[in-house]
Amino acid sequence: MGVTYTANGTSVCALADVSFETREREFLAVVGPSGCGKTTLLRVLAGLQEPTGGVVERITLPGDQAQRALLVFQENSLFPWMTVLENAAFGLEMQAVGRREREGRARAMLERFGLAGRERAYPHQLSVGMKQRVAVIRSFLSEPSLLLMDEPFAAADAQTRAGLQQELLAIWEQEHRSVIFVTHDVDEAILLSDRILVLSAQPGAVVAEFRVPFPRPRETTVTLDEQLLALKRRIWAKLDRTVKAPSRGAEGRPT
Repeated sequence: MGVTYTANGTSVCALADVSFETREREFLAVVGPSGCGKTTLLRVLAGLQEPTGGVVERITLPGDQAQRALLVFQENSLFPWMTVLENAAFGLEMQAVGRREREGRARAMLERFGLAGRERAYPHQLSVGMKQRVAVIRSFLSEPSLLLMDEPFAAADAQTRAGLQQELLAIWEQEHRSVIFVTHDVDEAILLSDRILVLSAQPGAVVAEFRVPFPRPRETTVTLDEQLLALKRRIWAKLDRTVKAPSRGAEGRPT
């Protein structure tokens, strides 16, 4: 699959010959240099942008009428005119789940992840970490077949980010949705995922795949494990080689 677009009269190849498979209930992370097309990849997978070459095959999973992909952006994606409870329950409302049931499920999830008492607050009254927590809760309550996450914790400080990572792991352990998670943070990719794809510099292409060997559930302290540090060095070595590789022209050919 590839994506080429025109900018200021110049043809730009954002993605070239990207090919990979996702698996049911897998947490897949994608890392790569800035500008390598990671967000474009998620937009294509979400159906928000059509590839200009190749196809995206969406497999119907057991019990699903069609695969539904939901994209969570790195910036705040909450509706400012809705309360925390209304935002959390929005996906269920779109599925015509009755008010009593959807609010009950949303309240339970909000309470579990430290937002009890904030149900009637509005997004502008929340910290960055709280906003992203609500966005993640809403995405899992929406029950997508595939959850696409574009650096959802990038705006959070280090301590808040560590907490959000643990909360995401806890929700994922409970719900086991298929997730594709884009991040610049290799530690984050290893902590969260089952498998990591490395994209090359623009045009983005899959240049390496790493399996994460650590059992679940995982704690943040796993990032201090010697085996993890060895994996991290291998991933960074591959990323470093992609950045230093010869640049490519508009059509994706080395120049």
